[in-house]
Amino acid sequence: MAIKIHGRQLSFYVRTAMLAMSEMNVESEIIEDDMHSPEYLAKVNPFGKHPAVEFDDFILYESRAILRYVVTNYGGLHLLGSTPKEKAMVDQWFEVQGCYFDPPVRSIVLELYFFPKFEGRVPDVAVVEENLSKFEKLLNIYDAQLAKTKYLAGDFYSMADLAHIPMLHRFVASSGKESLVTSRKHVNAWYETITSRPAWKKIVEQYPDV
Repeated sequence: MAIKIHGRQLSFYVRTAMLAMSEMNVESEIIEDDMHSPEYLAKVNPFGKHPAVEFDDFILYESRAILRYVVTNYGGLHLLGSTPKEKAMVDQWFEVQGCYFDPPVRSIVLELYFFPKFEGRVPDVAVVEENLSKFEKLLNIYDAQLAKTKYLAGDFYSMADLAHIPMLHRFVASSGKESLVTSRKHVNAWYETITSRPAWKKIVEQYPDV
């Protein structure tokens, strides 16, 4: 039976849950329900957010918790690293993704893609410029790291790399600012590698970008 993922497939965070399942070859289905409905709040996620995932005996929400659970419980322990040092590096870059990568990239993509396309709003130039500056500095750090290792935590694909894919893909595909990624040799090579994985390509083929 397919595992149910509550949320809209265009969401970065829903796609993170989808990608976790895809990497582990776990069948899943998307349930595009109203996250603000009384039933959803009562039975699925009291915080009224997507995604939430129905496993056999419980419901789990928050994309990062979902990712870690799927990797841990469905045969993905190799994505967490093999040695204490590797595990620490995976944890470090997983936290970097959440603390330093997610906020500016999310803001940029919302302003330059989602708001204009789905809400008819004009981008807030000040917000865009502020976050582009933050992201550019961050990408310089990434490029320096990726000059030393093929992936963020070392020479192995990990949960830290996986967590970047949905949002970074949307930035490159839809922001009009993709040169920030493509102009950096090591970042671009990493981006091309992680987004070429069969698990991600399966999602993009199944749910083409709008």
